[in-house]
Amino acid sequence: MITAPEPAVTSTSNTDSDSSTRKDAPVQTQTNLLPMRQLLIVFSGLSTAMLCSMLNQTIVATALPTLGAVFHEADIVAWVGTAYLLTSTACQPLYGRLSDIFGRKVILLGSLGIFLIGSVLSGVSRDMIMLIVSRAIAGIGGGGIVTVVSIVVSDVVSLKDRGKYQGIIGVVVAAGTAMGPVIGGVFTEKTSWRWCFYISVPLSAVAIVIVAFALPLKKVEGNAMEKIRKIDGWGSLISFAASIAILLPISWAGTRYAWTSAAVLAPLLIGVSLIGAFMLVEVKVARLPLIPLTMFKNTHVAVCITTSFLTGFMTFVNLYYLPQFYQVAQGDSALRSGILILPLVLSQIITSFTSGFLVSKYGCYRINLIVGYGLWTIASGVFTTVDPATPAWKLVVYQLITGLGSGQTLQTTLVAIQAAVQRHEMAVVTGARNYLRMMGSTLAVAASAAIVNNVVRSKLTGLDFDSAVIAAIVSDPTTIRSMSGLSEVEVTEALDAYAKGVQVTYYMMTVLAGVQFLLCVFFVKDYSLEREDDAREKEAAKNWLQERKMKQNGKGTVAEGVAGVDEIEDRTEERRREVEDRV
Repeated sequence: MITAPEPAVTSTSNTDSDSSTRKDAPVQTQTNLLPMRQLLIVFSGLSTAMLCSMLNQTIVATALPTLGAVFHEADIVAWVGTAYLLTSTACQPLYGRLSDIFGRKVILLGSLGIFLIGSVLSGVSRDMIMLIVSRAIAGIGGGGIVTVVSIVVSDVVSLKDRGKYQGIIGVVVAAGTAMGPVIGGVFTEKTSWRWCFYISVPLSAVAIVIVAFALPLKKVEGNAMEKIRKIDGWGSLISFAASIAILLPISWAGTRYAWTSAAVLAPLLIGVSLIGAFMLVEVKVARLPLIPLTMFKNTHVAVCITTSFLTGFMTFVNLYYLPQFYQVAQGDSALRSGILILPLVLSQIITSFTSGFLVSKYGCYRINLIVGYGLWTIASGVFTTVDPATPAWKLVVYQLITGLGSGQTLQTTLVAIQAAVQRHEMAVVTGARNYLRMMGSTLAVAASAAIVNNVVRSKLTGLDFDSAVIAAIVSDPTTIRSMSGLSEVEVTEALDAYAKGVQVTYYMMTVLAGVQFLLCVFFVKDYSLEREDDAREKEAAKNWLQERKMKQNGKGTVAEGVAGVDEIEDRTEERRREVEDRV
């Protein structure tokens, strides 16, 4: 086991000190290890905030047909989901650095506020354009929630205890993402589609209140202009543009436009060029890089970030194609198909929770990743055998194996990354990891849809199906059973072609899971989750909270007054620096 983190991000200092008071550190650390009572209150707010963001990634999936019919805009209704994912993903790299510069609490409250506004506007939308724009606004806030919540957890919880708390966050992520379509379907069928967005209003309001009053504000040094000058403006603009230029055509490919069309290839080439420009800016221009490329010099960190990207990809393939497989191959409704993937969801939730506690108890995460990706490889392999005749019990078993594997990886990779870096590097590597994971999630549906659609076209063309029928099946495979003009034999052939496409997708998934398994076996290290300064940080946080309480209660009643408390703070800070110098 490695006992000290290697610097993954180049610092202006050659020392390994994690002190927030060092003037040669690139950013001020905001570690504030909270006592259990206050931590539980804060954590409830963080979990609620994360639930809001996760629900909104998938809650409209089952509402899209209704929205298209209500607004008579079925041709652009997919943008209701796409707009949120685009802005949520594209903005994520910004939030890590913004929280370094302006403070975690400020940026988290700002993200929640933007998300709340976007949710309200979505609920009151009177036309499709307003709804799409409102969803894009909500996505800007939602992206910040995902990243800053993960960063705040690393600030208020010690690295040793972080596994169990990240495991709980993993439960929230899995539950929110998987239950989104079910909740959306219930609201759409039983009440109103507007509640798909209104549900986020009370949840985000609760999160705002808890964060505002329970999360301590640790101020970041510097005035407003100094902080603004630290922002990587060019990097932010270029990374946002590159993300949109890549994600947008991929969302079109295979549906609105062919993969080989200029509408897809041109923006993709622009996006790749912008990535090159972004890398140049980060290395040569940025004062405080948005994503310091030097982090990838640490093989362990680079591998964990890569697995996060692939994990995001695989997770969304499962969440998209398992419900669709039930609808197409088994003939189930959208709502029932969402319920039928509960074995995957529940096993993933339980495993994420228990895995986090085991990491915290034993201080090891590498074995969880190896076992997790090993099981996921096996599960993806057995899914290559599914077809319309596969019995329900087999599908349940396959889902359970998938959940037992994936649940051990979802949040453990974040602990593995954070264990290898210093405190002042925490926010930027967390932001980069979340960004690439979301990129993988967003790319997953388009890439897997391309595979399934190409297989279906090839199989049905070989069976002499009419081109119009093939186009209709590719556009919406759930209509195969109800499509007029198809004989019973042709329906069976079409279902078999679709199942073959799903099988090929899971061949790809097996390879990806196997690659991650091998990467973890050969390149992931078990860094120690014990840090030498944990006890000092806990004591400093305790003193900070006590002095803050004195300051609040002492106005007009304590003889020393505020000035006296400031003197105590100064003396405490001096003692802290002396201890750090001796260390």
